[in-house]
Amino acid sequence: MKSLWKKHWLEIILLMIAFAIAVVSLFIFLASYQQLNEETFDSSPTAPISSTAKKIFIDISGSVNKPDLYEALSDTRLKDIIKKAGGLSEEADKNYFARNFNLARIVSDQEKIYIPSIWEVSNGFFIENPQTINQVSSLISNQQSAINKSLININSSTLEELDSLPGVGKVTAQKIIDNRPFKALEELINQKIITKSVFEKIKNLIEI
Repeated sequence: MKSLWKKHWLEIILLMIAFAIAVVSLFIFLASYQQLNEETFDSSPTAPISSTAKKIFIDISGSVNKPDLYEALSDTRLKDIIKKAGGLSEEADKNYFARNFNLARIVSDQEKIYIPSIWEVSNGFFIENPQTINQVSSLISNQQSAINKSLININSSTLEELDSLPGVGKVTAQKIIDNRPFKALEELINQKIITKSVFEKIKNLIEI
């Protein structure tokens, strides 16, 4: 053994140094690999957080499935709060809710939101938002005006307009013109200008 050492001592030392370097290199590699993984994980994308949004609290009660005090951000919509509260309950007056609550509205801190039930609305505990009533009334008025404009006045319409009515040809249209003016729609039947079956078809399309 001594003779082997004396003969190859240089090679043995070099092998030991090489082995030590290999071991150190392995440890360095493993440490670097672990650090790289940690950095990759830490740098994974996350959901952006608004720098201006603040925490607020909203009290929601009434006809919702989970009435409670809820924490949210200052840019939260009413739709999100209703969702947090489990949505509208079966008792909620959904028609009233649709007419008077704006789901796109941004809620405010310390706000109280109460969803009325069908019973509460029907018994007069809640009334419509005046702005909503005006909008609905205006919509109904516009619809009625459109319907009225589409009606054919049997006292003033042209032969072509009367001829466009279902079951009324040019001959009958001319009879209507010849027997003007009419005080009631039913005179078309009483004067035997049109039959009852034709009258049933056009009674909702004509006016005096």
